[in-house]
Amino acid sequence: MSKKKKRTAVIDGDMVVYRAGFASEQEIKWDDDIWTLQSSEPEMKVIIDDMIEYAVDQTQSDAYLMVFSDSRNFRYSIFPDYKANRKDKRKPLGIKAITEWAFKNHNGVRKNNLEADDVIGMLCCTNENYVAVSGDKDFGTLNCEWFNFLKAETTHATKEEADYNHLVQAMAGDSVDGFSGAKGIGPKTAMKLLDKHGATWGTVVDAYESKGQNEEEALMNARLSYILRSPKEYNEKEGEIKLWKPKV
Repeated sequence: MSKKKKRTAVIDGDMVVYRAGFASEQEIKWDDDIWTLQSSEPEMKVIIDDMIEYAVDQTQSDAYLMVFSDSRNFRYSIFPDYKANRKDKRKPLGIKAITEWAFKNHNGVRKNNLEADDVIGMLCCTNENYVAVSGDKDFGTLNCEWFNFLKAETTHATKEEADYNHLVQAMAGDSVDGFSGAKGIGPKTAMKLLDKHGATWGTVVDAYESKGQNEEEALMNARLSYILRSPKEYNEKEGEIKLWKPKV
């Protein structure tokens, strides 16, 4: 009799430590006009432990991994201003120290030249016993089981649904990550166009060209928004990626 395979929660470590960092911060008023901001590392650790326990419980997992982004990733070589809109945004206090603590103490995984999303995608899209855990909407572009811990919802997109969601992002861009899509086209309009004209690369290119843009811009945004789904798309030794190509 074969043993039942372990179910593993593959957790977005970046999001967990950021949320724990901000949640532990406290404003303190020392005088009439003196305020300081402080953070408690023990409190951050408790929050992280609780979030992991919640994720494992909600996904009915036997084990877990925490996945973190590399300091740089391949998307910067495609678009140097990737996430440049975040440069002036303050990070939570103690984020570097708490990230390394979580990595060392909670089954941390990090891959050269990849974001956490890509590592999670490669693991979960090729193993049915792995479930992705994140509050990032971009996980809708992955054909795997995904537990959104911010909404307490579990979904499992088919490959067709994941491909469709990726084309939506390729057309609409992602303001959170600092790259725009076809001018004036948001997710709702993108979905209408794909539903009307077909969920194809040609529909995406037509949308860009209708706005005075070109296929080169469309391809750049499609590659920025594509999350890796298979180890075959990644050369771990060299840290090189097989960039997404449209079906034509």
